[in-house]
Amino acid sequence: MATLRHSRNLRPIEESEVAPERLRVFGGVIVLFLVVLLARLWYLQILQGDRFREEARANSARPFRAVAPRGAIEDVRGRALVTNRAQFSVFVVPPDLPKDEEKRARVFLDLAGILEMTPEALQANLKTNKVSASDPIPVAEGVSMKILSRIAENRMRLPGVTAQAEPVRHYPLGKFFAAHLLGTIGPINPAEIARKENLDLGYRPGDFIGKSGVERQYDRLLNGKEGGTWYEVDARGRRQRQLRVQDPITGAGLRLCLDKDVQAAAEQAMGDQHGAAVAIDPRNGRVLAMVSRPTFDPNLFARRPLLAREYKALMDPRANHPLQNRAISSPQPPGSTFKIITATAGLATGALGPHSTDYCRGGIPMGGRIKRCHARHGGVTLETAIAASCDVFFYHAGRRIGPTPLAHWAEQFGLGRRTGIDLPSERGGTVPSPAWKAVMAPKFGNPDTRWYPGDTANMAIGQGDLQTTPLQIAQAAGAIGNGGVIYKPRVLEQAVSADQKVLYQMKPEVLQKVPISQENLRLVAQGMRSVVHGGRGTSRRARLAGITVAGKSGSAETRGGGPTHAWFMCYAPYEKPTIAICVFLETRGRGLHGGSDAAPIARTMMAAHFNVPDRAAD
Repeated sequence: MATLRHSRNLRPIEESEVAPERLRVFGGVIVLFLVVLLARLWYLQILQGDRFREEARANSARPFRAVAPRGAIEDVRGRALVTNRAQFSVFVVPPDLPKDEEKRARVFLDLAGILEMTPEALQANLKTNKVSASDPIPVAEGVSMKILSRIAENRMRLPGVTAQAEPVRHYPLGKFFAAHLLGTIGPINPAEIARKENLDLGYRPGDFIGKSGVERQYDRLLNGKEGGTWYEVDARGRRQRQLRVQDPITGAGLRLCLDKDVQAAAEQAMGDQHGAAVAIDPRNGRVLAMVSRPTFDPNLFARRPLLAREYKALMDPRANHPLQNRAISSPQPPGSTFKIITATAGLATGALGPHSTDYCRGGIPMGGRIKRCHARHGGVTLETAIAASCDVFFYHAGRRIGPTPLAHWAEQFGLGRRTGIDLPSERGGTVPSPAWKAVMAPKFGNPDTRWYPGDTANMAIGQGDLQTTPLQIAQAAGAIGNGGVIYKPRVLEQAVSADQKVLYQMKPEVLQKVPISQENLRLVAQGMRSVVHGGRGTSRRARLAGITVAGKSGSAETRGGGPTHAWFMCYAPYEKPTIAICVFLETRGRGLHGGSDAAPIARTMMAAHFNVPDRAAD
């Protein structure tokens, strides 16, 4: 009963008393929400406004890439060898194309007609040169003003099509000037673009990269930094306005050691003869000239694509490998130019002396046969044997020296290995020896690994398995003239960035010194002087008025006893040389001779170097 009485005393809660409490809670929630909202808006618009505006702009911005020009290349005196010139290219911008497949096909059909190519060829270019879904795709390069005008006139019918000027590599003298040394560029291939160093340089599919010569060797310097123009686009991908422009940075300019005058003289003197000519400075290893024949026009490779008929012509066996740099990549038996090495080895080992003599009857018996000389020289000394190029004297000298010491002294002059020149694709040649033959003969299918006296005789006169490059022989000639120093040959003199910072400066590098006395070198040098100026010399056509020249000619037999190749090595002036040269001429059906065929080319190069008339002295 007490519980019932208590219940009767309770007063019910009125709704009017609950409502204000609910309103206060609800109001607090609303105020809190508004505070959070205002704080977020303040954060987005005030604190982070600039950043988000940039991100929004970036989301609606589309870059149009500007390719950087490659650095120019010039000769040692600053004369242009490789430059860039502007060309107009046509691009397709995928996001700007109609979304409707039928309309897009119509654009491609109209564009193919304007570019005067088949729709299939246009589609092939689109597929080959595509980088991403949004990057512009080059479909035609080097288009004419007529085509540019037609594209402009049909602009409304060609959405997603644009034209832009871009740099193209230009070799002003084409195939007539140092094509192998300067090199080529070409579209980057998948293997090249996968290399980290090329990715670091910013290369992308469709870009041009150095493929040979200086263009390849110093691609990292010549390659510039791309720029571009950023456009704001609408929801349909159409350009609305230009946002910003970043200018491309041109690659570093290269100044070569090459002397344009000497190079031009060599090019002209070589004419259409096949072979090579190299000139170096024996005081430091600078490469003054380098010619290889047959040659090619590097401008062919600076455009896309290389036409099939042009490529076929270059690859035709009848063209005799015009892309090969014979100065460094085609070792051949050096013929009698090697007798300089044999003479040096004989003096160094004691097999020969300053008063050594011999008697030439036109040949010597060897292995049941007569090993012949090219003439009957009668009595000869070391000097006259070099001057007259007497094989008999050097057959006997080689026998006394022995094959292994002879190979050793050839290596002392840098033969049998690459010189280290700053050009790609150099080959080192071969210096044979008994140990070499024991290993290599079976690899060439010859089970007979014995070394015969005939092998030594052949090697002593620069024949047999001995193989050298013209650059190596020029280097050896220079070493005789400079006191026995072998310098590393260098093509690049200096590299300078677009903002005129020196990135590289050539410094002479000594590879080795030939361990022979100056007196013995003088004896060999005297023989070389007599080659050109002596009464019994084989190379009087190398004489140059007012300049004393030391040289050595050679006529190298081809395998199978065919017509001979021609060699000539020299340095000048005799007293203190500033140039060393090697000229090599391949036979093309007739026997060639170093003294009559190769020596005049060297004389022309020397005349250009000394800036004197190209006239043989009496």
